[in-house]
Amino acid sequence: MAGKQYYAPYQQSNGNMKVLSKNMKTGTIKLRTETPDDLWHMEKILEKGDRVVATTTRRTTVKRGSEIIKGERKKVTIGIEVERVEMEAGHLRLRGRIFSGPDDIEQSSYHSIGVVPRMEVRIKKDKWRKDQLERIKRAQVREPVLFICVLDRDEASFGSLSESGLDMRGSVTAKKVVGREDRSEYYSEISKVLVQEQPRHDAILIAGPGFEKENLFNYMKGKFPGLTKSVKMENASSAGESGIREVIKTSADKVLLQTRVSKETSLVERLLSGISKDGLVAYGKEEVRKAALSGAVETLLVAEDFVRENEGLMDAVEKMKGEVVIISGSHEAGERFVYLGGIAAFLRFKFS
Repeated sequence: MAGKQYYAPYQQSNGNMKVLSKNMKTGTIKLRTETPDDLWHMEKILEKGDRVVATTTRRTTVKRGSEIIKGERKKVTIGIEVERVEMEAGHLRLRGRIFSGPDDIEQSSYHSIGVVPRMEVRIKKDKWRKDQLERIKRAQVREPVLFICVLDRDEASFGSLSESGLDMRGSVTAKKVVGREDRSEYYSEISKVLVQEQPRHDAILIAGPGFEKENLFNYMKGKFPGLTKSVKMENASSAGESGIREVIKTSADKVLLQTRVSKETSLVERLLSGISKDGLVAYGKEEVRKAALSGAVETLLVAEDFVRENEGLMDAVEKMKGEVVIISGSHEAGERFVYLGGIAAFLRFKFS
């Protein structure tokens, strides 16, 4: 058998929007957005009068006599009291009066903050409503998307990566047998872990120094051929947690992006198939609106550029316990979806 196992079985972990800090005495919550869906949730959380602090860019100005010369944009951390919140293509635009910032920025002047995915935002409210706190909880719930295995000849370490962070999941060590080079039991124990995790993740990433990752992959091709379809191979100069973090730094962002694109592509293809077969789908603003009013919408798809004009419809679907998914137009399937009208739905039942 393989040596000691410290592998920690799957537990639900947070993903998507992440709560970085929370102080209900001061009414302050710091969030990090991860995906375009989070911008939609944040728009519903924010209200006029909220105080928001974020790192953004602002153009410097220099006054020479009566002339004002505009300089380059630079990063600044600014706090504004929100007056207007608008969804725009690819970001959420917040506009309001500045209440905090660098000394060279005039207090009470106006500034716009563009909130995009993977951005930290601190929000302070006089009072958080229960529905706003519930929305943050819903935005956090997501299964992990990437399972990482980094191995050398002695040990395989595991980590589960969601869009909000890494959860280390233990390790399996190889049993040392004098005079024998049969590695199959070691590879078998690793493969069992990967088989267990495969249904819960969108991809499995195997990495490590030397040729052990290739040896493991070849073993799986013979013993667990269905497993290899989910596997991506990457390089790492070391094993253990340091190797996992190295892989995250060099490869995970690319894989996570590919995963989201893959999911959105799958949704668009499923929609097109449903249209061709007269299935439980609706597309076009008017047809989707009728479906939503009938309570028939299970999942609403909205193109990123069409969010602002369909906010009322998105709210209606959520109130009827439907799911809202925002589709990016930055890939081929997303472009096809925009060409189709940029709004569609998967239905619970046919409506008249």
